[in-house]
Amino acid sequence: MRLRNLAFIAITLALLSGCAQTPKNTQKVDWETHQTQLKRLTDYQAKGVFGYVSPEQRVSLTFNWKNHNDEYQLILTKMYKTVLNLDAKPNSVTLVDPDGKTYHGTDATQLVQQLTGIQLPLSQMRDWLIGLPTGADTYQLNNNDQVAYLAKDINGQVWEMHYNTYNSQSPALPTQMVLNQGKLKIKIKISHWLAN
Repeated sequence: MRLRNLAFIAITLALLSGCAQTPKNTQKVDWETHQTQLKRLTDYQAKGVFGYVSPEQRVSLTFNWKNHNDEYQLILTKMYKTVLNLDAKPNSVTLVDPDGKTYHGTDATQLVQQLTGIQLPLSQMRDWLIGLPTGADTYQLNNNDQVAYLAKDINGQVWEMHYNTYNSQSPALPTQMVLNQGKLKIKIKISHWLAN
């Protein structure tokens, strides 16, 4: 009887120690730490696809977004042809259209909309693209303490970003998002991240 009790205790201890050694999820980082990591991320490049759907037009474009400190470049292509090449610096925006014509302005969002009809909250996108809710009126986190949803009223129009998936690098960066504004929907799929 005593031997059976000792065997039972030994098996129980072995099982408990096995449970205690179960590895923890190393991907989960608390929001404050994750946010700090993202704020340090000033040089990055994202490549992927924009699916732009509005009542007026429906188009799929390949994009290349390069960010360096407070400057960024956005190149949109379709069938290997450049549709838009945008260089934005503080108070200075240059846009080259498909015909090679160059336009200058101070507001990237306004210039892009005037020339292409495409609406994008470009000044916010620099941070929203990496999952940082800078300037958002409201945002919600997912179970991994990453942004799942954010919303911002820009000139009377409410923009909403839904973050569906993140990659496993550190810091984790979004790979699939949907940006909505009224009847406008932009599906963003990022296939390649290069971050310093």
